[in-house]
Amino acid sequence: MKRELSATMEQQQQLSKPVTKHTLRLPAIARTLALTSLLAACGGGGGGSEAGPAIDPTQLKGRWVTASGVTLAVTALVLPDASGNANAWLLSQDATRLVKLVVRSDSSANGKSYSLNQSNATGQTVTGQVSATLTTSPKSIAFTGVNTTAPSLSQSDTLGTAAVQAEVAGTWRATSGGNAQTTQWNITSTGSTSGTSTTGCAYAGAVNAISSTAAYGVQVTESCPDGTKTTFTGIGSLNAAKNGLTVVLTSADETRGAAVFFSK
Repeated sequence: MKRELSATMEQQQQLSKPVTKHTLRLPAIARTLALTSLLAACGGGGGGSEAGPAIDPTQLKGRWVTASGVTLAVTALVLPDASGNANAWLLSQDATRLVKLVVRSDSSANGKSYSLNQSNATGQTVTGQVSATLTTSPKSIAFTGVNTTAPSLSQSDTLGTAAVQAEVAGTWRATSGGNAQTTQWNITSTGSTSGTSTTGCAYAGAVNAISSTAAYGVQVTESCPDGTKTTFTGIGSLNAAKNGLTVVLTSADETRGAAVFFSK
């Protein structure tokens, strides 16, 4: 995608309340975060680093945030998958880095990190370990071996309430490039999604509520005037006011990552 989706700091804060920046040409949903050491790709991949203490990835479900004032402020959305692992999406709160990880029961985590910029840099492979303290309030989680300053995060939301399809329906817009580029998505009541951008790219796909959590599954194909066609998949999250939609995605081959901040 051409990197049209860029976000402001205020938009980025949508993620920490309920997740956008672009790496697609969505205004190229674009900015590929280079948290060169945080998350692992969703749903796949081989093993991570050395096995550590056993954990239950399904217990890590939720939204996790770093403490106020932390230099590397990060928000993470962690969702269990059908295989018993968990997919973790880490987005820096300055909307410059994105990491997508798979967390396994041996506490290993591996995936890709992306630097969200207009050049759509290729994702970099990362591996590490996850530790969690789930008996305290709030619960906490930490990633090590994935960054020189491994982030420690506290749970801010269990994401236990099922997403509502009707709440994501409507017309959503995102701007990037100093407001020079605009991307618009139209999401129907059934989740069918279509859209266009001022760069001439068109979008078609679906945004569907996930019944087990307060998030949306996203799949969209971007078709651009130069003949390129790229399919992206990821997750979306609404803010508390339901007027901000943050979407994080990766291409099918996980070479590209994106964060897009939409508003109504």
